[in-house]
Amino acid sequence: MSYPDLPEPFDPQPDAWLAALQPELAALEGERIVLCHSLGCLLWLLNARAGATDVADRVLLVAPPCTDEVEPVVRFRPDGATAADVERAAGSTLMLWGEPDPYCPETAAKAFAGLFADTRSFPGGGHLNTDAGYGPWPEVERWALGS
Repeated sequence: MSYPDLPEPFDPQPDAWLAALQPELAALEGERIVLCHSLGCLLWLLNARAGATDVADRVLLVAPPCTDEVEPVVRFRPDGATAADVERAAGSTLMLWGEPDPYCPETAAKAFAGLFADTRSFPGGGHLNTDAGYGPWPEVERWALGS
């Protein structure tokens, strides 16, 4: 299990985060499971758009942001990413989002339309984090463990 320490968390830069992500992905062994939340979802999409191929078996993207009101979100926007990029990067990708999400006011379903074959919304879920009332999430743990 690995929890990457991404540089400058209070002023994240896409190139620096991508550079930190690459060795983490290369070090994955066995079944390669990747879980991302919020800005990490956009990082994963940037990596996919850059040509990542078969770097994970399964990926879970939770609460990807899409607001124009937060500068790091704007910097990480994965413009031009395609469904083919997402499919090439991992065996399967699941996106979960809450409605309404203050960091994705137009809903992730609209903002990321066509990128994912498997998506699920959580009405009333907010940003799907502890501030929105989420703590331990047994269903996600089971998904991550493949059970």
